Amino acid sequence: MGRLRVVFDLDDTLYPERQFALCGFRACGDWARAEFGVEGVADEMTRLLDAGMLGKLFKTVLETHIPAHGPEHLNLLREVYRGAAAELTLFDDGAWALDHYGSKGPLGLITDGTQSVQRKKVGALALEPRFHEIVYTDALGEDRAYFKPHPMAFERVAAAIGASGDRFVYVGDNPAKDFIAPNALGWTTVQVVRDGGIHDATKQIDGGAPQHQITSLTALPTILGI
Repeated sequence: MGRLRVVFDLDDTLYPERQFALCGFRACGDWARAEFGVEGVADEMTRLLDAGMLGKLFKTVLETHIPAHGPEHLNLLREVYRGAAAELTLFDDGAWALDHYGSKGPLGLITDGTQSVQRKKVGALALEPRFHEIVYTDALGEDRAYFKPHPMAFERVAAAIGASGDRFVYVGDNPAKDFIAPNALGWTTVQVVRDGGIHDATKQIDGGAPQHQITSLTALPTILGI
């Protein structure tokens, strides 16, 4: 059996994505107060997030709290959110997993999302020294063409941290996109299911079911044998 090579997802796998969202919402609330004298925007954004709204959250909060907004304000609100200072901490088991598997070989990280935002998260969590290879899928091409489930990021990480015959493992949280490519590539796939995650932990696509499910990364040695 080849060497073990472990690759991680970022959001809601290694740290709670809700932490970043709340930082962004606070910045949006400050912006709405300064620009329009409107209160309650951050609280409303949090309520919508907790209700499961993602794609239309910014548009909805503008319509309900700032009805006189112009079309330019939607992009402004998103930029305020993305530019917010990030105060983030790893899950305890996330820090443990990086220490444990980082001592056994080079690690990889694959993350979707706006590149500048994901880089900010990586910086806030001081992750760069922990990974041999970090792939920001947004940097691979325009219009999210190489976001998961596209296999390019997985192929790049594999080439950077391993070789033919190595045993690759991908650990993520979102069965709607995280596991279809590594499954097809013959990797071991592990879903960490956490309370309070932003994405639906049960919504799957064809070929995207994880081979294993755990509730803590400290259970990885039981699956991987190391």
